[in-house]
Amino acid sequence: MKAKRNLGGVHVTAGVSDSSLAARELNFLVRLAQAAASTQRPDELLELIIRETTSAIGVDVCSLYLLTGRELLLTATNGLNENMVGKVTMRVGEGITGWVADTRRAAVVPDVSKEPHWKWVPGLDEDRFHSMASVPIESGPRLIGVLNVQSTERREFNSGDIDFLRAIAGQVAGILERSELQRRTEVQLAEIKLSHDIHERFTKLSLDGAGIQSILEVIGSLAGGRAALYSADGYRVRGVGESSDGMPPRIHFPATAGTSAREVRINSGRPPRPLDVVPVRAGADMLGFLAVGVDEKSGESEGRLRSLEHGSTVLALELSKERATAEVERRLRGDLVEEVLAGALEPDEAERVARQAERLGHRLPQRAWVVVLEADDDKTEAALAARGQQDRLDGALSGLVRSRLPGALTLVRSSSAVFLVPDELAPDLASVEKLGAQVMAAAAPVMKPGSASVGIGNLANGVSELARSHLEARQALRLTRRAGGRARVASYRSLGAFRLLLEVQSPDALRRFVHELLGPLLEYAQSRDTPLLETLEALSTSRWVRRAAARHLGIHINSMTYRVERIEALTGLQLDDPETRVAISIALRARAMLGM
Repeated sequence: MKAKRNLGGVHVTAGVSDSSLAARELNFLVRLAQAAASTQRPDELLELIIRETTSAIGVDVCSLYLLTGRELLLTATNGLNENMVGKVTMRVGEGITGWVADTRRAAVVPDVSKEPHWKWVPGLDEDRFHSMASVPIESGPRLIGVLNVQSTERREFNSGDIDFLRAIAGQVAGILERSELQRRTEVQLAEIKLSHDIHERFTKLSLDGAGIQSILEVIGSLAGGRAALYSADGYRVRGVGESSDGMPPRIHFPATAGTSAREVRINSGRPPRPLDVVPVRAGADMLGFLAVGVDEKSGESEGRLRSLEHGSTVLALELSKERATAEVERRLRGDLVEEVLAGALEPDEAERVARQAERLGHRLPQRAWVVVLEADDDKTEAALAARGQQDRLDGALSGLVRSRLPGALTLVRSSSAVFLVPDELAPDLASVEKLGAQVMAAAAPVMKPGSASVGIGNLANGVSELARSHLEARQALRLTRRAGGRARVASYRSLGAFRLLLEVQSPDALRRFVHELLGPLLEYAQSRDTPLLETLEALSTSRWVRRAAARHLGIHINSMTYRVERIEALTGLQLDDPETRVAISIALRARAMLGM
């Protein structure tokens, strides 16, 4: 007795399966289940499935297509061109295979040459096959792929064949799901082990006190690129230091780099090169950025990502430890320097301070220069008072202190710094002025867009004179700033006779002196446009050479002669008189010092 059924829109003949066929099919499914339980490799399982299916159904070829996105990829076959495995794809809805995937219905095609859904694929060697049956491979609501069988002879696949193929497809779905689950588990275990090994290695480095440089070297070796540490504003502070290392001295980070917890790839340097950047944080506090160079060998391996992740964590710990240690030492050293500079130390107090300095690894110098760095204006000073700026200034000066001022006691504030420089490091004023210029250059990047100047006191012969030298250094800075100087190195000794003005205890006496000499010019400046005061200052600066002063002011010599005559007429002074010139120069400096 035979009956007609419709599968996928195609009429097929459903015969009555005999007991031997049912037993053979059941035996096949048992063997397939046993093999799936004992075979771990997915490729072996797929080969077993298509080989046994071909034999059990009695066809010439069996093929397996697996879904990847919206395409079906030929994953295994035992009768088509095996060179096309992994290359042939069918879009969902395309050809018979795509139609089965799209509709989730079985399809039986007695003659593919007459089937409108058929799609011939060049190179797949399908032109010798006539009949075909396809079933979807499903796991619950999820489509996994399509199972196809084909025969060279014309064949009417019946309902028993389709049921058998569905049973095989169900087994295949379970096998592939278990295989994928196992693969994911193995990947996760491998990632956990890799993460543990990397974390353990970094932790050991940290516990052994290897330091940031060693940690960066390990990060670079694990990540496959050079590694460097950058400050929060993009300056390189640690890591490879050769000019040919390819890591730029400064990086401009995108806004997303500070907010993302993972790496961000940027291009930086000259010429630009790719870098992976990871923020280094301690809680909400941004400590800096870890940057690792990217080359052809780096790739996107899990080891690289884990190295960046764990490396940034350990660097955060090391930086926090360094910051805490530096803060304690800085406070102790600052208290010590403040006490020394306060002056009036009794012999027993001086001995106690000397012992404290030795515990900090410093020797209080018996002969030393006091060098003071200060911001040139209130705006720069206010900007440097922001959070973290003292650390920046300390970091900018630390390299110079280590290389040029070993053993010198230093005190770094938010917008200034004080150095006690032993005379063996700078035996004369020229040497200490050169050091002052180096201090100013080291601090310049932190001071931008403002600037700072350096003041130098006279050599202190003993601890008790350090306070006096400190006062002199600040007085030199004050006079230089009052005179309009910016980014200068000013020594107290270079003030010459004008430093005597600082000894005048009464500012009122200085004001009276200035008004006696310059009063008419001060009044004239309030109501007239001709800059007579500026002309007088130019003459004093130019050693009273009129042509030099005229060049300085950018005026003709005749104009200079007219201004000199006007000054003499207003003040009653003779500018050719040597004593008058000295008095005017002192009055001009006093005016600058008083801010008149």
